Parts: sequence; structure tokens; C-alpha cells
Amino acid sequence: MHMQLLPNDRVVMFDRTDFGPSQISLPKGKCRDNSADCSVHSVEYDVVSNSIRPLIVLTDIWCSSGALMPNGRLTQTGGWGEGFRVVRNYKSCDRCDWQEIKNGLVQPRWYSTNHILPGGRPSNI
Repeated sequence: MHMQLLPNDRVVMFDRTDFGPSQISLPKGKCRDNSADCSVHSVEYDVVSNSIRPLIVLTDIWCSSGALMPNGRLTQTGGWGEGFRVVRNYKSCDRCDWQEIKNGLVQPRWYSTNHILPGGRPSNI
């Protein structure tokens, strides 16, 4: 559903969590809250090695929005259902993963817009 080219020539891809399981499993013991879905809904694709690394995103990003920050961090906000008020951050590194802030937004956001303001400060409209 979403794809973002990162400054290190890797691509992060992620899809809604309510559309069914993917063909890649989460690490053993990891599943979405209140769900039998233990499959991956986000990956990082390394263009140079032509490989993917599973990432863990547990809240539904359907109808979310995002922006690439000046420091290379991807920030994704809002979504559907349990993802309405979530802020998700991803900074690419060999062991990094999504960081989800469950109540990161004061108001629910669905089809919101993110914009980087002068000076690099994000704005969620």
C-alpha cells in the first residue's frame, strides 16, 4: 500500500493489516494484538543485496499518511481502527524496526496529510 525510498537506497514497504495474512511470518511469538495474524505487513528491501528484511508494524496503516524527515526517519501517522491515533517512526539500520506510539495523536487521523515545515518540523494536518 505504501512504499518509501530511504536515503540509504533501501525501500520500506508496508500494507494494511486487515486484508489478511501475508506470505511472510513474524518472528516466533509475535502476533498483532487481539488477532491470530502473525504475518508481516512491512518489509525493508535492500536494493544492493536484492533482499528483504521483515519489519514489525502492529497497527493498521490503511488510510495513513507519512513524510520523510530531514534526518532520514520515516514518520507515518494515523490509519484505520486501532491505527487512528498512532504515530509510527522508522529509521533504517540493520536491526531497526518500526516504533509505534499508540496515542501519539490527540485526535484520530484518517486520510490525513503530513508536511515538513521550514526548519524540518513535521506538521500533521
